[in-house]
Amino acid sequence: MNDLLEKLKARKKEIISKKEAEYNNNINKGTKERTAFFRIEEIDNKKIYYTKIFKYLVKFRIANKDNKLSLTFQKLNNKKNYYLFNLFPLKEGNKFLGIKYGWDKLEKPFFLRQNNKSYVIKKLYYLEFKFSKGSIKCYVQSLRTLLRKKDKESTKYYKFNLEHIKRMENTVYEFYSKKLKNKGVIYKWIEKNQIL
Repeated sequence: MNDLLEKLKARKKEIISKKEAEYNNNINKGTKERTAFFRIEEIDNKKIYYTKIFKYLVKFRIANKDNKLSLTFQKLNNKKNYYLFNLFPLKEGNKFLGIKYGWDKLEKPFFLRQNNKSYVIKKLYYLEFKFSKGSIKCYVQSLRTLLRKKDKESTKYYKFNLEHIKRMENTVYEFYSKKLKNKGVIYKWIEKNQIL
């Protein structure tokens, strides 16, 4: 009887440890899939965070009594998935340098299928939050639309996107107590890089 009891206890421990390992593995997978970043690298003692490719900026807000600025983006090619990350107050020795816009050319273009049409993506457009100790590079595909001013300027989407990015710029600069010069960074970038 004692042998049977010992075998059952051993089997119970085995099952529990297997389930715990499986549970922990699933939690780690879920955490990895929820993160907005796909790569982090260090160049000249500066950490650069690269995000996944987003469709557009959904919302931004200062939360927890000015402790963080939350930014929410919609996942590219998926209306239901959103990614969120936070900008935090500066630690000692770190400075907010500003927001920069640009694009990275891809070595291997990829196809994006949307509304029964296929698009070749050759460049990834980004907005970058620059700090003295590093930066966060957010790849946002809707920035390309802003460069097509001649074709798209009169559309609601263009106007909304531009105003939304402009308000986000103002909020970020306000959060870091830095003055935004002239009209803002986004307008200069559009004027300089317009697709004619």
